Amino acid sequence: MSVTLDAAGLAEAAKIDSAAATRLLGVVTARVERYASDAPDAIHDEAAIRYAAYLSHIPAPTIESKVGEVGVSRPANSEAAAFRLSGAAALLSPWRVRRAGSVG
Repeated sequence: MSVTLDAAGLAEAAKIDSAAATRLLGVVTARVERYASDAPDAIHDEAAIRYAAYLSHIPAPTIESKVGEVGVSRPANSEAAAFRLSGAAALLSPWRVRRAGSVG
């Protein structure tokens, strides 16, 4: 089971331009399929749409701080937070592949 969307379908569904959809398609496909490889294709597609839309519509958040005269700026959100906040993680959670080794 895998994401069945192409870049044009992703652009239309996520309401993003085709260049952004082409750029994000590989990223969202890999993340969605790695997170829940056994989910149905329709669920994979919806999760990819949510994740791509979230990534393309939010500005890159930063945390800025100042120490004396020196200003420092760093990213505020991680990739894991973006996946969770987009709703893709919740959608895929029933099919989540949990990887844990044996103890002992």
